[in-house]
Amino acid sequence: MDKESFQEKLLSLVSKFDKDKHHYLSKNYLEAQVRQDFINPMFEALGWDIENKKSLSPFDREVILEKGETTGRPDYNFRIDGATKFFIEAKPPSVALDNTNHILQAKTYAWSTKEVYFVILTDFEEFKLFDASLKPNHKFPNEGLIFDFKYADYLKNIDKLWLLSKEEVEKGSLERLLPRDVKSKRLRIPVDRAFLEDMTQWREELAKDIYKRNSETVGAHGRAPLLNDVVQKLLDRIIFIRIAEDRKIRDPRELQEIVEVWRHEGKRKPLLTHLKDLFSEVNSDLNGDIFKPHACETIDIDSNLLAEIIENLYFPKCRYRFDVIGVELLGSIYERYLGSTIRVTPQRVKVEEKPEVRKAGGVYYTPKYIVDYIVKNTVGKLIEGKTPKQIEKIKILDPACGSGSFLLGAYQYLLDYHLEYYRKHPKEIQTISFDFYQKVSPEDLSLPLRTKARILKNNIFGVDLDAQAVEITMMSLYLKALEGERSLLPKKQQLLPSLNSNIKCGNSLIGYDFFESPMLPLLKNPPVSPFVKGGFSNIPPLVKGGEGGFAAGFDDETKSRINPFDWNSKIAGFGEIIENGGFDVVIGNPPYVRQEMLGDFKEYFEQHYKVYHGTADLYAYFVEKGVSLLKTGGFFSYIVSNKWMRANYGEPLRRWLKQQRIEEITDFGDLPVFEGATTYPCIIRIGKGSPLPKFNAAQIKTLEFSSLANYVNDNSFKISKSSLSDKGWSLVD
Repeated sequence: MDKESFQEKLLSLVSKFDKDKHHYLSKNYLEAQVRQDFINPMFEALGWDIENKKSLSPFDREVILEKGETTGRPDYNFRIDGATKFFIEAKPPSVALDNTNHILQAKTYAWSTKEVYFVILTDFEEFKLFDASLKPNHKFPNEGLIFDFKYADYLKNIDKLWLLSKEEVEKGSLERLLPRDVKSKRLRIPVDRAFLEDMTQWREELAKDIYKRNSETVGAHGRAPLLNDVVQKLLDRIIFIRIAEDRKIRDPRELQEIVEVWRHEGKRKPLLTHLKDLFSEVNSDLNGDIFKPHACETIDIDSNLLAEIIENLYFPKCRYRFDVIGVELLGSIYERYLGSTIRVTPQRVKVEEKPEVRKAGGVYYTPKYIVDYIVKNTVGKLIEGKTPKQIEKIKILDPACGSGSFLLGAYQYLLDYHLEYYRKHPKEIQTISFDFYQKVSPEDLSLPLRTKARILKNNIFGVDLDAQAVEITMMSLYLKALEGERSLLPKKQQLLPSLNSNIKCGNSLIGYDFFESPMLPLLKNPPVSPFVKGGFSNIPPLVKGGEGGFAAGFDDETKSRINPFDWNSKIAGFGEIIENGGFDVVIGNPPYVRQEMLGDFKEYFEQHYKVYHGTADLYAYFVEKGVSLLKTGGFFSYIVSNKWMRANYGEPLRRWLKQQRIEEITDFGDLPVFEGATTYPCIIRIGKGSPLPKFNAAQIKTLEFSSLANYVNDNSFKISKSSLSDKGWSLVD
């Protein structure tokens, strides 16, 4: 369809509307009718395949239409190559489009995705195009308005409307429409930054109030681990329930109704008393680990503060759509959240950046395309051609899991693989309990929640030093398991698995033998470990080694700073997996910590790691540890700084790597992969098996690619290990 043809069709539609506009403006003319009679033909004339006449798969179709029974989602989702470019929210012509709630409904959905910058609000009689990258503001609902036409003016603005044609959108017409003025840039606050700011504020307010009222229970100068834990648990539970409400897997407004009941009863009982009943109910329904009995249920807290936080999570005060904010986006928010901690001083309680994060220059979340690439080339290679029964035994590990981005990526890959497998093998659907899903066609098939829960329990494992990170990883994985559920879940079924045996808190690099080291006397009062991210853990009561028991003479604070982890323990570690040969896949983005922060821990690393160097970065040890945990035939892949290839401290690592089965190194040179960071990375992939004389290499020269996999495939070359010097590696074709 060209512009002239579009003009002819638009003239026909405008004339049709004008001829009988009294009928179209009546309340008897419904939204479904205006969509069918006017909006669909208008956008078909703009070149969009509204009815999917090309018979593309659900993942590839150009326009996704929401059915009439769906509430809260935009009516149209327009896509190019599977990526959404803009939404349309349709209304019947009898409705005034200047209504603040209608505008905010349209803008909030797009803003919450972080990826979609444009939304159209139209009833055909009027047409509004908004820049939805601006944070929605109920005081100024029209902020970001780009076009605002009445139907009688459509033909005068044919050139502007043509910018929404598929042909022009493919050429980048929408991006050119984004306002570049100073005010727009200032108001362009992405959803993740806004939510992190709100979370930080709520965290600080809760910490101050809880400490003031419970100082004997949670009080401790310094990082106050129990105070951190209580505050986070409360916030996690509230946010988890709000997400479940918006996704319609729990009754709507549960939290808000509790606040209303509390106010109606004259605030007689603490609000937390009412919330405890809801927490217990959620635990009974879903199981998991987030809602198990916890100290957060027994503390004294200002009910008015708690009520204010809850009310700020609902419309009209709230601008977040929790059914739209994806688990991966939530993970990026939490990754930065983990970079700060509650600190108690004699004078005040405050949330501050952790010293190790400040020295490292901040927290940098791994871009999704990196996670997807690593997962596809490890998990994907390993499970290719396997049946669900064979996949049950595969164990995937991230030994520095943070907020869980790599484990989420691996879990999503497994879910997609299983779904596609059952679509292609319909007879095997009978081998699992699909309940009511059995009656749908293969194209509409969804994995039952119990199957998703079983995959999570069987395949996904992680370790982190920070107890908060462990909880956030669990929460993210639970939310991923619940993703796609679109109806209320049955009560008291304990649908989610406990992940206490899967996601553990501990120091992946340091074992219990740390306390038997000759350096032991020096560490009775060590500095805060740079790789302990502020969490705390319980030292197992069954101890070994050393007169008077394991770690005799050490206070709890010192033990929690070091936080050793016994990989071989069947209770505290992953003893059974290690006994069976190790993990099938080890993936992740380990912390980058400069040598000057390692202090007295260097001696331990020198004794236990072949890649040790006096000035080595911490990630070097994570590489060796990760490969050592692999089962024969397994795959290891990390994204790490590429500095090891040329720095002096990388020499032992380079020597060690030449003895390994390197399969691929993808170097990003000095490209800014991590937003705002000056760390330049590479991806290493190693297989567990006999070393290879050559490996694949690729130099990434630009980030302007549609697919990293395709770019690497088109630009890879072979490197002979014998050509590499221990003094420094240069990956040259």
